Amino acid sequence: KEFIKITFMSYFTYSNNFLKSEGVEIQKIAESRSTPFYCYSKKAITENYNNFKNSFKNMDVKICFSLKSNSNLSILNILSNLGAGADVVSEGELRKALRANIEANNIVFSGVGKTEEEISFAIKNHCLQINVESISELNRVNTIAGKIGNKQKVALRINPNVDPNTHGKITTGKIENKFGISVNDAFNIFKNSSEYKNIILDGIAFHIGSNINEIKPFEDSFQTTSTLLQNLSDINIPIETIDVGGGVGIENINFSYSNYSNLISKYFDTSQKQIIIEPGRSISANTGILVSKILYIKKTEERKFIIIDAGMNDWMRAALYDAQHEIVPIEKKQSKDSVETMVVGPICETTDQFISSKEYFDVKEGEYLAILNTGAYGSSMSSNYNVRPLLEEVMIDGNSYYKIRSRQKFEDLINNEIVID
Repeated sequence: KEFIKITFMSYFTYSNNFLKSEGVEIQKIAESRSTPFYCYSKKAITENYNNFKNSFKNMDVKICFSLKSNSNLSILNILSNLGAGADVVSEGELRKALRANIEANNIVFSGVGKTEEEISFAIKNHCLQINVESISELNRVNTIAGKIGNKQKVALRINPNVDPNTHGKITTGKIENKFGISVNDAFNIFKNSSEYKNIILDGIAFHIGSNINEIKPFEDSFQTTSTLLQNLSDINIPIETIDVGGGVGIENINFSYSNYSNLISKYFDTSQKQIIIEPGRSISANTGILVSKILYIKKTEERKFIIIDAGMNDWMRAALYDAQHEIVPIEKKQSKDSVETMVVGPICETTDQFISSKEYFDVKEGEYLAILNTGAYGSSMSSNYNVRPLLEEVMIDGNSYYKIRSRQKFEDLINNEIVID
C-alpha cells in the first residue's frame, strides 16, 4: 500500500519542532512512561461533539455516541457532561455508559446478536430503546419484557438495501449484510404490532455503514424509510422515533453536517418525530494518537523497515481494513530518505504493518512516532494477541495531562487463567 496522507487532524500540531496538543508537548508525556500508549485531547472531544450537536439544534434530536468507537470511561464522562446519550451493542458497553453517568433513557441498545442476559439487563435498567434486527429477536424481547414486567420501547432496524460506497468490511445496509429486517417484513411486523403485548413498537432504525463520504447513500436510505413511514401512516400505525444511525465520514467528505441535517429535515417530520443519531468516528477519531517508540531500523536490499513497539493488537485497523493512517515523528524532521520504507510492528504476522511509502522521514532508533487519528476503533479494538498487555491511555487537558487508563499488568493478564495439573 502506498502512504496515504490524512490531513484532517487539527488538534495535534507541531510547535517549536515538537508535536503538541493543547498546551502539552507529546515528547514530555512519552519520556515519562512506557510506550506505546494512547493520548487524547479533551478540547478536541468537546469541540467535535459541540460542532456536531450545533448542526442539529433546530430539531428534536438525541445524539447517542457510539461506544464501539471508543468506550473509555473518562471520554464517555466528558460526553455525558455535554449531554450525549449512548449507542451500545453489548451489556459491557451498556454498563460502561451507565457508569459514565449517561442516563438509561438516553441509551439505545443495538446489535444483531443480543443474548437473553443482555436483553434482560437492558429492560431492567429501562434503556430508551432496543433496536431489534429479526422477528426471532422481537419475539424474545417481548417474552423477556413480559417476565420482567417492564414494557420496553422497541424499534425495528430495517435494511434499506443501500450501497454506501465505503469499505466492504464496514458496509451494513445492503441486503446481503447480516444487519436489519427487509422493508417488506418490517411493514408486516408493524401491521401486526398489537400481537406484542409487552413492548411498545413505535420506532424505525437503520444504519448503512461507516466512514461514508457521499451524501447520496444517506438520501437513498432516508427516502426508503420515508416511503415506509408513509405506508404505515396510511394504515394508522404511528411511529414516534427514527434512528438514522451513524456513518458520517471524517475525511474527503463532499457534504457538511448542515447538509446532512437538512436532508433529515427534508425526509422526516422532525417536529413530530424524535430523531436519534449515532455518531462515533466523527466525534472521536481525530481526538487521539497512538504514541510508539522506534525499536529497530532494518535495511534490506529492497526496502527499509522501521520496527516500532506498537503492534496490530494495539492498532487493528491497518490489518483489518487496510487503513493507512499518517505516522509522523514526535520531533519534526526536515529531511526524508528516498527509499521504500515500511513502518511495522513486533507481532508475528506479516499483516502487522502500518504504512508503506516510497520515502519516509529520516528517523533513528529510540525516537518516537505518532499514529494519527486513532481516537476511534483504536483502544476499543485492541487485544492481548501475543500475550501483550492492553495499553495505558492519557488525556491532555489544557496545560496538564493525566492517566485515564492504566497499562494492563502481566500478573492480571496471566492470573485470570486456571492451570489444571
